[in-house]
Amino acid sequence: MYHRALFNAAAMFNLAAGIPLLVAPGFMAVLLSLEIKPAGTLFMQLTALAIAGFGVIYGLIARDPLRHRPYILLGVGLKIGFVGFVCAYWFLGHIGVLLPALAAGDVIFSILFLRAYREIYP
Repeated sequence: MYHRALFNAAAMFNLAAGIPLLVAPGFMAVLLSLEIKPAGTLFMQLTALAIAGFGVIYGLIARDPLRHRPYILLGVGLKIGFVGFVCAYWFLGHIGVLLPALAAGDVIFSILFLRAYREIYP
């Protein structure tokens, strides 16, 4: 069953994205071409905490896909929302291309999550 591998990969993807934003927000802001004022760092870290938190949830789904199946659609919605916001800011010229390029991974995961959701029957 590839579902476990899929959600383990998603967990690692989210943790790899969230932890650096959480522990080194200044460095990551520069890397991602984001202009962050000191108060904005708080929101960057809160976002990072949510991203890493969903990494943990994807890990739980990987351990028992049937039991945690309802969380798959929540993950899809959040990933699509993230991509939407990132793309909007990119189209408006407020951010560089690196963050939208990374968000492409969320598009792929969303599609695979939907497929897994349909395949995992209660």
